[in-house]
Amino acid sequence: MGELLLLLSLSEQRDGTLRISDIVKALGTNQPSVSRMVARLEEADWVVRRSAVDDRRGVDVQVTEAGRLLAKTGQRTLRKVLAEALDAAALDDSTASLVARLRYTPAASVD
Repeated sequence: MGELLLLLSLSEQRDGTLRISDIVKALGTNQPSVSRMVARLEEADWVVRRSAVDDRRGVDVQVTEAGRLLAKTGQRTLRKVLAEALDAAALDDSTASLVARLRYTPAASVD
């Protein structure tokens, strides 16, 4: 799931690129975990890693076209599974009101 969230975060960027430190913040995890995820995604050719143009100490990660396609497919699957889970929870008296609030409350900004 972490790798999918990483790909989705990159895919949301205009140029498909984020600095490792920004990925750490976006995913709410630590730098070693992100580095391992990036290494796995890089091995699969879903991302490329390189020195940051503006600061050689920094590392940028960019999603590849194959990574964008995987993220798009993953996002559709994630939405479908979430919708099915919410549909099931809406039928349960103990969770129906929560599902209604989740579905009809405007999304809050995470920034």
